[in-house]
Amino acid sequence: MGTDWVPAAVRDVARRDPGELVRLTRAHARLAHALGSTLRTDPPAETSQPEETGHDAILARWRELDGRLCSLLELDPDRSHRVGVIGGNPVFPPEWRQAAWATLLPDELAGWAVRWRRWYAETMAGGFRHYRDRLRTWDTSRLLAETQEDLLTTAQTTLDRTNAWTRRPAFVEARRRVFALPPPPIAPSPGPPPRTAEDDRAEPGQREHREAVTRHGELLDQAARAFSRVVPGAFKRHPPALPVAEEGVRDPWVEEFFDWLDPVVRAGQGLYLWI
Repeated sequence: MGTDWVPAAVRDVARRDPGELVRLTRAHARLAHALGSTLRTDPPAETSQPEETGHDAILARWRELDGRLCSLLELDPDRSHRVGVIGGNPVFPPEWRQAAWATLLPDELAGWAVRWRRWYAETMAGGFRHYRDRLRTWDTSRLLAETQEDLLTTAQTTLDRTNAWTRRPAFVEARRRVFALPPPPIAPSPGPPPRTAEDDRAEPGQREHREAVTRHGELLDQAARAFSRVVPGAFKRHPPALPVAEEGVRDPWVEEFFDWLDPVVRAGQGLYLWI
């Protein structure tokens, strides 16, 4: 993802109707997601889809809103940072990742900056262990579902092939293993993030969900590797690395982002979603 944050100060003219500015930022983020420019979004409760349909109509509406939003903000385009440092980072709760793919006004940003820093610091100190275990299981289950769907689709595309390699017993058996895979287990969402590390508690079934996901990951990995050994390069599938439990492993990108963010918050600025 190439979507960036750019420091943005609110112009005086926008202070006359702060509610309008908030509505603009929400619609702006929703349309950016509809255009495929963000990983995910957390739309406002009143609507989850843009009123427009079709890429051209959505793009036209986004450009209109973007122009209005930019007229109310003073941007610093020479300074930017990738949104993915928060929005694509499995260290942070999924709700927080979703909320990152938006323009954050100064008051919002000040609050988020405190939450991001506190969460990161307590995580590095070994906090939120139970929640992070559930989060890792949930992230892994979603990754397994995407990986298995891609593997199944690839295997299905070979059904109409008549090449010599499709008649080899090793290939026939490997493809059979792919089609015989059970559906990946669906892990529940990790739930609301704890307010503090002291509030972190294990939940019923947490270990069972983790073990089921781990077993399926091993099964899927074996089937994908066996399939990839007997097909040409275009059909090979290499499962991505699954999240692993790591205690106190610092993230230089996050820490560099916090250093970049500090003067933005001190200046009373927000962050504009630049796509």
